[in-house]
Amino acid sequence: MAKFIFRLDSVKRVKENYEKKAKRELAVINNYINDHQKLREKLIEEVNSLRNNIKPRMTVSELKFLGGYKNSLTLRIKNEEAELTRLEQEKKRKISEVMQRAKEKKILTQLEDHQHKEFLKEENKNELKQFDEIAIQNFSRDKK
Repeated sequence: MAKFIFRLDSVKRVKENYEKKAKRELAVINNYINDHQKLREKLIEEVNSLRNNIKPRMTVSELKFLGGYKNSLTLRIKNEEAELTRLEQEKKRKISEVMQRAKEKKILTQLEDHQHKEFLKEENKNELKQFDEIAIQNFSRDKK
């Protein structure tokens, strides 16, 4: 019995590698999103702690400094939110890419399964022909 060889096996392997690469890139983006969310939360906590740490008797320069620091933190929070928005869009794009790669791989897998079934059918036909020939030869030998 011959061995089944899928003629598009190298293409299938390439598609699988592309899918794995896209999944790894998606995981990296998710890590970036988590890091930026943690940083944003930390900045928000720091702004809230500034509000709580205002003392009743502070000098004007201390108030100016705290106001400037608060504005700086607010700006960093906005920058983090903008970066999170950009990363979320990148994540959506990467998810659609992963889905497309998975679809391509699935199509090739289905094609391989179909070709393998056809191969097995042909092999069974050939075996039946061989058995029929052997049976005919045995029958004709017995008649003589």
